[in-house]
Amino acid sequence: MKSFNLKWAYLLFIIFIAVYIITYFFNNPWIEIFELKTLDLRYRIRGEKQITPEVLVIAIDEKSLTKMSTEFNDEWPWNREHYARMLIKLFENDTKAVGFDVSFTTPSESNVVNGKSRDDALLAAMFRKFNNVVLGSYLTVEKDNYSDYNEEYKAFLKNNYYYNNYSIKIKNPEYLSIFQSLEAYKIIPPIREFSSLVPSSTYEIGELDPDGVARRIPLLFKETWSYEEGISTGFFPHMDLMLYALYKGYDLNNIVLDPKNYILELENEKIKIDKNGTYLLNYYGEGKNMFDTISFYDFVYGNDYEDYDFEDKIVILGYSATAKGLYDLRVTPFSNNEPGVYIHATAVENLINEDRLYRLNFFYSTLILLLLLTISLIFSSFKKIKVKLFSFAIPVSYIFISYFLFKNNIWIDTFYPVITSLIIPSVDTGQAILKESREKKQIKSFFFKYVPDFVAEKLLKEGKTELGGERKEVVLLMSDIVGFTEKSEKLGPEKVVQFLNYYLSEMAVIIRNKYYGTIDKFIGDLIMAIFGAPIEFGDEVDRAISCAIDMRKKLKEINIELKNQGFDFEINSGIGVHYGEVVIGNIGADFRMDYTCIGDTVNTTSRIESLTRSLDEWLIVSEEIVKRSKKYNFEYIGDHKVKGKEKPLKLYRVKEGDLDDA
Repeated sequence: MKSFNLKWAYLLFIIFIAVYIITYFFNNPWIEIFELKTLDLRYRIRGEKQITPEVLVIAIDEKSLTKMSTEFNDEWPWNREHYARMLIKLFENDTKAVGFDVSFTTPSESNVVNGKSRDDALLAAMFRKFNNVVLGSYLTVEKDNYSDYNEEYKAFLKNNYYYNNYSIKIKNPEYLSIFQSLEAYKIIPPIREFSSLVPSSTYEIGELDPDGVARRIPLLFKETWSYEEGISTGFFPHMDLMLYALYKGYDLNNIVLDPKNYILELENEKIKIDKNGTYLLNYYGEGKNMFDTISFYDFVYGNDYEDYDFEDKIVILGYSATAKGLYDLRVTPFSNNEPGVYIHATAVENLINEDRLYRLNFFYSTLILLLLLTISLIFSSFKKIKVKLFSFAIPVSYIFISYFLFKNNIWIDTFYPVITSLIIPSVDTGQAILKESREKKQIKSFFFKYVPDFVAEKLLKEGKTELGGERKEVVLLMSDIVGFTEKSEKLGPEKVVQFLNYYLSEMAVIIRNKYYGTIDKFIGDLIMAIFGAPIEFGDEVDRAISCAIDMRKKLKEINIELKNQGFDFEINSGIGVHYGEVVIGNIGADFRMDYTCIGDTVNTTSRIESLTRSLDEWLIVSEEIVKRSKKYNFEYIGDHKVKGKEKPLKLYRVKEGDLDDA
């Protein structure tokens, strides 16, 4: 069974490793989904992480929408004059940079004079004056969708090429084939009156994780159109990366991608990205609790924030959760309705504080899985269940290590290693427990037939259930009815069985229950009992002699009962007792085992018992018994030659005074 259990453990080991590798290379999401949920659980256990944010959110919220409607009769989308006022106030308060998580892809339709909007002209003037601004925009992902645009609009977009000034330079371009960034056919930039003055890029969150949660953001994307047109490399920085670059004072025209090493270079700084160009976010908590948030209306037209310190802050304008009809909500580890503006705020804050979350790559994750499963296999090789139970400490310890590393911004895969390192010991320990339970039931059933109840219980309690072969010194007692063969020939089969069952039962009670002997076997009317195995008490010699004396006394009661049952004879028995070494244990075939002993001591005891007839003694003991008895006195009978022994045996009887009228 041990070999069988280990085979299953090795098979599970191979299956678990194979499944992990296959799901990775075939991009099967089922393991990843559960792993992502364990990451979210770690976020929830950690709770919100208090920070002093460098990013501020100005919210287009329900209050602002209502106030702009009632006080300015300005329904969404608003007159762009309001954004100009916002920029003036922000930069007058020494704001470092401003990002717009709203788009200006079409000219304003308000205050139009001679085909030009005065609002656009005013906002453009502010961009010319305050150019630390990044305008967000959206992407047309599919080429077919772009093809559906009319030619006039395509020409409009083609002439709006200023965003290409910020295309990313490429180092090691031969590795671009293995780089799989967010890709779209065409960015729809802000109107050229704006994009010609300030940088613009996409504000897209990018592809969500398999469970629909936003946990990462693309720091760059690829535009197929500009690459096909030969205008630029086709790679552009994300709005959040641009805001960070402005915060640090980096040159936006000199951002470099190294696809070989998955690195974005901003002057002397290197930012690690994954093969998809994404940046794993380290969420601090629910956005509204982490970042100072000011209502757009309150900031632009109120006085509540005159004393607020805007100096060197990054400000992002975006929709709040209460902006009805302007849906920009995402699921994050802390919220099911997180406004996108807070995801951008988190990304920029992570970049500023170098506070990103690092995930251990597939290679090291596989090594960890191999290590955990190997340790589980090692514990599975142990036989004792108590040792096997220690294997459950492996996944528990790993969970604590995983959480500790997470708090230090390192994400190691937890779900699959924990589950698999639990399954192996669970299966192995479960099989071991069932096996032990079955064995205990079998052994208990076996013991209770041959040894006293309390001896069986003691052996089971102490776990001494492995009755394999061993050499052991014991006392053997053999008893045989004198002349039983002749007597049985006069009886029918039913009477013989009736007699033997009665006689053997009475003797067994004395041996098992009174003197704690182990009944080795019944052979017809012969009884063989062992004292000193499977458990020792230290007084085996004297117990065996006392047992023999009580068996003799019981014989008188049996003869009376036989007469009452109609038997017309009395019985007499001879008993031989000897001490010596035997080989003892479970002996037999798989389908039938007996706890018995073999060896010269058994043969010698049988010879001694057979001498009771010729010497006319009912009890004969060997010299080995005499030497070890502390309770009884003996009389020497003489030296007697027995079969199988070169030297004669010195044999003894118990003195009459010690027999107590036996």
